[in-house]
Amino acid sequence: MAKDPNEMMAELGEGMAQVGEDLPELSAAFVQMDQACYVEGELERKYKELIGLAIALYARCEYCMNIHVKQALNEGATREEILEAAAVAVAFGGSPSMAYLSTTIMKALEAFE
Repeated sequence: MAKDPNEMMAELGEGMAQVGEDLPELSAAFVQMDQACYVEGELERKYKELIGLAIALYARCEYCMNIHVKQALNEGATREEILEAAAVAVAFGGSPSMAYLSTTIMKALEAFE
């Protein structure tokens, strides 16, 4: 059974805060790099979130899947766009990606729409 997306987001936030305290240079560098990747440029931020979602699904990062579903919705992505991006990940990731799409992604859509 997929975990609750809101609980996972809270858990990640707490963990990132702890890493920020214990490894401040690493944490700051990661946050700076991550923010730089999502600055709107030739690609709108919505599309960057959809790319991030597909990569997260392929990489099987449940925390990342939840973040990118939520952020993609916040950037104006539709459910259909999110599912199409996820379908591309399934084409590369096969059965494991399909399993995460069927559980984690669907539950995140339910929680964040």
